[in-house]
Amino acid sequence: MKKRPKTEITYKSQVTHLLLLLLQIADSDSQDSADYEEAYRKRLKFQKQTDWKRFRASVDLLDDTENAIRSAFEFQLGDQRNNNDDFGETYLRLYGVLNAVYLQIGAFKEIAKLLNYPFLKNLNKTFENLEIYKLRGMAGAHTVDYIYDAKTLKMQEGINKTTSFRIVQMHLEKTGKNIKLLDENNITYDYNLLQILTDYEKIATTILIDLIKHAVKTLVYQKDQKKLILESIEEYILNLLDYSALDKNKDFWEKEFRKINRKSKKYKNITISEVEEHFSRDISPDGAKLF
Repeated sequence: MKKRPKTEITYKSQVTHLLLLLLQIADSDSQDSADYEEAYRKRLKFQKQTDWKRFRASVDLLDDTENAIRSAFEFQLGDQRNNNDDFGETYLRLYGVLNAVYLQIGAFKEIAKLLNYPFLKNLNKTFENLEIYKLRGMAGAHTVDYIYDAKTLKMQEGINKTTSFRIVQMHLEKTGKNIKLLDENNITYDYNLLQILTDYEKIATTILIDLIKHAVKTLVYQKDQKKLILESIEEYILNLLDYSALDKNKDFWEKEFRKINRKSKKYKNITISEVEEHFSRDISPDGAKLF
């Protein structure tokens, strides 16, 4: 019986680079023009001759920030294999991934604006309603001068409109499962980094695909070129890398879980969450060393 060929994994950058085909197509169509730069601008329907550079910079930014986001899926706020409590690294990774997401959102907005995307306002609202966008404001941007929106003020009567936040360090650990913030109104917010990153990634991927399809519809005139790009999108989507499978910290704890079960029948029914708790203290509940 023949083995089925392995499915080739598609990376997000392969999808993103379809946007760069627009520049190549416009370049090809403008080569014979007396005023190349002006013809190139008009072919792309941009306002300024330098807008193509802004477009290219935005596409590059999508790729660069995606590398940071992928790293967060792999190691969240720190590599569990490194047995240290370096809060400096934890905070750097937290601020880093929040800023990476914010920069990527900015790149999406700029690309949408340059492509005259008809749903730009909806796009802005979609991003701003995401939990990771709110966490970025609370923990990575306006931590001491955060302004609540009208909806929150209506739901929480009597609170200060402008507030400050602090991250509760005792709950902050490498997996980012419980990022807890406390504001000056004594309101607490809890976030699971992987959960809110996954929510963001789904929305970002959907928007990326919709932007490409809009660009193909408005800027690609030849039927064979349109067909090629649209077929590439569908193929890429089917094989897109599953970020949830990248979690190396989860792999670490599962290995430790199996190791404990092999070493002692006493812990044969222990859960992974209990293993995490034991390792954080390096001792078992009864005071005996695990190893």
